[in-house]
Amino acid sequence: MYQNQKRDITLVCDESFDGIMTAVYNGWVMMNQGCVVHIHPGKDYTPTFFSEFIPMETDLDKAVKVAESIRVKVSDRAYRMVYEACLHYDEDRADVVFEFLKLAYPVGSRVTKMLGNPWVMRLMELSRKVSNEAHLFKEFLRFDELKGRVLYGKIEPKCDVLPFVAQHFGERFPEEDWIIYDTKRMRAAVHKHSMDIIYVEGQDMEKLTEHMQKNDEYRQLWQIFFDTIGIEARKNPKCQQNHMPKWYRKYMTEMQKK
Repeated sequence: MYQNQKRDITLVCDESFDGIMTAVYNGWVMMNQGCVVHIHPGKDYTPTFFSEFIPMETDLDKAVKVAESIRVKVSDRAYRMVYEACLHYDEDRADVVFEFLKLAYPVGSRVTKMLGNPWVMRLMELSRKVSNEAHLFKEFLRFDELKGRVLYGKIEPKCDVLPFVAQHFGERFPEEDWIIYDTKRMRAAVHKHSMDIIYVEGQDMEKLTEHMQKNDEYRQLWQIFFDTIGIEARKNPKCQQNHMPKWYRKYMTEMQKK
C-alpha cells in the first residue's frame, strides 16, 4: 500500500518572481517524475514528516524560460496575472500559480475565462489585490526633496508593488532624479534622469539619505493647504477612510503631525 504512495515534495524558493518561476520549472520536472509538488516562497517554514523540503537556488535562465512559455503557450494576460500573483504576500501564492499553470498549458489563452475553476479564481483574486494596491500607492505616494534636487518617497505596502509604482513614476518623471523606498522590504527603486531604474536591496535608505535631508517648506505649505480647504461642516471620516484607507496614510505629507 505505501510502496505506491507518491513522493511528496515542497520546494522552498526565494520570494521573488524569479525565485518562484525557478521552483515552477524544477517542480514541473519532478511532477512528471511522479512526485506531488508544493512550492513555498520564503524561509519561514516548518518542515514536517509528510513532505520533503528541498531548498531551491534562483536560476534566471529557468525563470526566463517559464515566463516566456506562459506568454507563448498561454497568453500575455495570463502572464500578467501570474506575475502580479507572485508579488502578493500570501504563502499559498506559489502553489496557486503552479496549479493554475497545470490547467493553463493544455487549454491555452481561454484559461483566464474559466472563472468556475477555483485555481483561476484564486489567481485572479491575488492578481487583483496586487493591482489595486499598486494603483492606490501611485496616488498616495508623496515625495520630499533632498539636497541635490533628489525626490524621495517612502511606501510600506502589503504586496510587493514597488516595480509597478516605480514604472509609473519612471514614465511620469523621466527627467527627474528620485528614490522610492519600500521600508518593509528594505528595497529601493533609484532613478537618475534619462536613465533606467535600478533596484537596491538590503540597504536602509533612511540612514543613507540622512545627510541629504533638508527642511522642505513645501511640506508645511501643503499641510496648511490641506487643512484650509477642508469644510468643517462636511467632514466625514468614514467616507475619507473609504477613499484613503489608514494603511496608506503612514507617509502621506498631509497626514503627518505638524
